Amino acid sequence: MSRIRTQLFICSLISILLPVSVSFAARTYDVSYSWGRRQQNAKVYADKVKQVLGPTIAKQIKVVNRRGRYGVIYDRNGSYAEALQEAADHAKLLHQAGVTKKKGHEAAHPIPDQDYSGRPRTTPSKPKITPQRPKQQRPNPLQFDISVDSNLEADIDRYIKGLRFRGVLASTDRTSFVVYDITKQKKVVSINENQTMMAASLIKNFIMLAYFHEVKNKRLEHTNENRLKLRQMIQRSANTSTNDFIRLLGGPSGVERILKWNYPFFENTRIVEYIPPSGRTYRNTTSARDLNKFYNQLWLGNLPYSNKMKYYLGLPNGDRMHDKTCIPSNVRVYHKTGTVYGLVGDSGILAIIDSQGKQRAYVFTGLIEDRTKTSNRNRSEAFWSWVGRRSDTLRRVSEAVYEYIYEVHYGGSFNCRRHAGQHLKR
Repeated sequence: MSRIRTQLFICSLISILLPVSVSFAARTYDVSYSWGRRQQNAKVYADKVKQVLGPTIAKQIKVVNRRGRYGVIYDRNGSYAEALQEAADHAKLLHQAGVTKKKGHEAAHPIPDQDYSGRPRTTPSKPKITPQRPKQQRPNPLQFDISVDSNLEADIDRYIKGLRFRGVLASTDRTSFVVYDITKQKKVVSINENQTMMAASLIKNFIMLAYFHEVKNKRLEHTNENRLKLRQMIQRSANTSTNDFIRLLGGPSGVERILKWNYPFFENTRIVEYIPPSGRTYRNTTSARDLNKFYNQLWLGNLPYSNKMKYYLGLPNGDRMHDKTCIPSNVRVYHKTGTVYGLVGDSGILAIIDSQGKQRAYVFTGLIEDRTKTSNRNRSEAFWSWVGRRSDTLRRVSEAVYEYIYEVHYGGSFNCRRHAGQHLKR
């Protein structure tokens, strides 16, 4: 009798637990980032998540409604273990990028896949393959960010096409522009921002970041010698000092490892070579998108020793976004240029004073690349002449950007052409 009772108890226990286990196994999971009562807040947060996690994952980042609450989720439809691991990775990225102050599961966690009206969705037991959802229209990878809020982008595009028509720029010149209002956290211009380009001296921003990351973690010391070399690397763009820092960090692969492990949101930045004695560095790469992220996070104080990096980037030197333009002299610039026969670029922060006397800041990045010029046989023009025309192009675009930001975003009145600027006029 005792054995029978034991068997009955085990059977009853199995009958109770089995449906729960089957239901748990059949359920799929998404990753949840944020929930609240306001749809607009969720949309803004979703845009920030997309920027950090990149275009591939961004395709499945959604704002959903569940019983009157709006959530930001990664609609991945995977197993619990996969969602748990992905949530941990995303939480780290979002925290490092300054999108959230929360860490771990508070920033991102698995959530059962729902129809978001309260009823959980499960995969059918037969067949065992998870049904595929209809494919959404793919966004253009070169125009990933959908939050652009201006007509300035079309004006710049028209201006560049006009320069090509007149022969000022060649048909082989590729251009990339990003303008980002840090104060308003709004992207104003996004032209080919994900396009990987030669970095030239723009790579020195990321070498400095890797150095200060090691200093913060007490693996390197910020000595007087290093202070001097940093100044030479950023202000004077000294290649010898740059190579000294690359060696200090374990060579190109060492710098690459620091950035990849700790700042993976710089998706197009690669450091694979020292700066050659000739200065003709073509293999290190970056993008306008990565540079925009660097300066945005720098201004917000989310990078290690942000204030120290701002100091070096703010030292006076020649630039292509403020010097020789109509932009007022009281505008502060924190930037780094990049120049090699094949790439002319400038990227940085312009800290302006609006009509009410308040400081505002925005990022301007402009890159012009012609990969055919990496070969001597394609160089029919003197180096400084070739650089000069492209530098002037960046200055004219920068003037238009300042006028737009000052007037449209902050209610001022400023006519660049009245201040000796050419603006975007042909």
